[in-house]
Formats: sequence, C-alpha cells, structure tokens
Amino acid sequence: MSESKEFKKKLEKYGNKYEEEVQEMLILTGENLGGACSLTRGIWIPSANFLAGADTESGEINSGEGELFWLAEEKDRDGWIFDLEPLTIYHIKCRKRKAEKNKENADMFLNKYMLVEVVGRNLQNEGLLNVLSDYRKPVFIEDGQCGRFELERVYGCFSAVLPWNGGECNVSLDYDGKDIETAKKALAAFKEIYADIARWDRDFRDFAARKLTELANDWQPGGGATISEENFSNRILISEFSIDDDGEYTVYYDDDDMFCGHVILVTGSLKEGMTSAKIAG
Repeated sequence: MSESKEFKKKLEKYGNKYEEEVQEMLILTGENLGGACSLTRGIWIPSANFLAGADTESGEINSGEGELFWLAEEKDRDGWIFDLEPLTIYHIKCRKRKAEKNKENADMFLNKYMLVEVVGRNLQNEGLLNVLSDYRKPVFIEDGQCGRFELERVYGCFSAVLPWNGGECNVSLDYDGKDIETAKKALAAFKEIYADIARWDRDFRDFAARKLTELANDWQPGGGATISEENFSNRILISEFSIDDDGEYTVYYDDDDMFCGHVILVTGSLKEGMTSAKIAG
C-alpha cells in the first residue's frame, strides 16, 4: 500500500463506510475484474465481483454473489495491488459494508466488502468448485423463429448471431442475472421486430439519417461530396441489436467512415418508438 499522507487520509475516510471488524473468508472471483472508478485525482476505487463466499474453517458456502472494493493509487494501476484473477479461489481478509439506514437503498449494499488483504491464492474448496462448475455450464434459450441464444454471463445477456436482411447481426437479450424469464420477455419483444425485419431496419436507418446527416456533412473533409439523407441511410450497416424485457432497444450501425469509424446508435422502445440517434465510440 502507498505511504502517502493523502492516500492514508482518503483510506481512513473511505473505511468509515465499512465495519471495523476484519473477517476472513474464501471467495470465488467472477469475471468482472480490473475496473476502477476515480475517487479523487490520483486515487482510485478498484472493484471485483465474486460468485460465492465460503467459511475458511468449515469450507461451507456462506454467501452468494458479492463485490469487493479497495483504494489504490495511480502507480498501482498494473494489477491494482492485489492482482486478482477471474474464476479463482482466494482466502481474503475484508470488512463488511455498514448497513444502510435508508431502507429503500439497503439492498444496494448487501454482500459488499472492503478488501484488506489476500492471504492465499489459487486454493481448492469443494463447495466453491461446485459453484464454478455450475457457472461454466452453458445455458441456452431455444426459439423456433430465432434459433439458439447462449448465455454470456460476463456481459449479462443471452446472445446469438442472426440473419439480417442478407447480412448478419449480433442480437443480445438483456438478462438480470437471476431470472431467465427476463431474457425470454426480451426475446418476445425482439420477435415483434424480427417478424418485420425489412421495415424495421429501413426505419432505423432512415431515422438515423434524419437525425445525423447534417452532422455527417460537418465531419467530411473540405471539398468532399455532400451526403444526402438517402445516401446516409443506404451506407450504414447494422452490427448489433440489444433489447430488454420492457422492449427498450439499442441498435448499433457501422458508419461507413462518415464519422471516422464511430458507431451509430439508435435507441427507443416498442412503446415509444425511436427516441434518439447519436454517434459513440
């Protein structure tokens, strides 16, 4: 850990959010590792998810999914101090997040800990290995119209590559991580669009053209040919489509270099129709 005064000050303040008691547990890390958000200039809050926790003495599973947080400095970016690896069993010391007084937000802080120390790495534990085995089992949603969607746990969705107007498109169904019915509802919403794919695709591209053609012309180098809405609509090509159980969708189009390789996003819902078009990436 860093010995800088500023870091120590921030660490003490951040630690007030957690219980004083340091407890030990075994954890099986998930796949969401390596991310960090900025606390202040030069100081970061890295995080890591875990799939389950177990008692260090009995080895019995004593918690479900959770998250670990800690502080690090800019110089710690390579590995964020603890060098955690995905889908690995660790023996850790940690401090539990304090209970939230606001009952509406209480669930947000369940099973969250401040990571204090990694005691052991690459361990073996029967219960956690069983969790890992179940995690690695493929899960599918089969549909007569759209085929097979496979669960992508790390991204929180079911996905499939489907034919799309003579090409292909990666389609993602949002999944809440707990109830597969959320993904099935997303599929039902998607099928309303996929049943009339030619019209929907044309409408998506025409909507993007109306919203972004003027901006596309602003991006063109001096002396370049003017882009019309019709030309814009015909040039863009779908790459991805995502939708959730409420029928809210995001459509991703390749820009044909009109925006120097940025992706074009069209968002909306079955209830409200298309609501925005923008560039990203």
